[in-house]
Amino acid sequence: MKTWSSAFLAQAAADLDAYTQLTQTSLPTSQRLHFLQMWLEKLCKAHIYNADREDLKTSHNVVVKILPQLIREHWRRIGYDHPPRGEEIGKLCREIDLLHPQVNDANRRPDNVEYPWLGTSGEIDIPAEWKFPLAARLESNTGRLLLKASSHLTRNPALFLS
Repeated sequence: MKTWSSAFLAQAAADLDAYTQLTQTSLPTSQRLHFLQMWLEKLCKAHIYNADREDLKTSHNVVVKILPQLIREHWRRIGYDHPPRGEEIGKLCREIDLLHPQVNDANRRPDNVEYPWLGTSGEIDIPAEWKFPLAARLESNTGRLLLKASSHLTRNPALFLS
């Protein structure tokens, strides 16, 4: 019988596959980042449902609250000696949460990967044309480590479901 946790993991794996494919295309960055955000939110939701965290089950703002601890535990289990500082991972996770249109930092961050928004200049900004600074940050050492650990956790969920 399927559980909510296993269902979220299955969908997270599908979103990871889509994200991986999109990184190899010339489609707008917003498309790739949309699947990144959905992948990591669902990975976190799998943990949330497994841990029975009622307070987070309906929130979209979960990557920064869950993923850093999952990654730290993953690194501890594999004996990784030199993980990046937790605050660096946390900052990236916060930016990933902010990609969702409902996580807009009290209207201070209207930029998102799904819907156009009114920019500070009074012009309408379009996600497909927006330069998301997060895209470059994911190419950093910390970004690559976050993606590698998250991918490993998605493909090997027993590492955090046990």
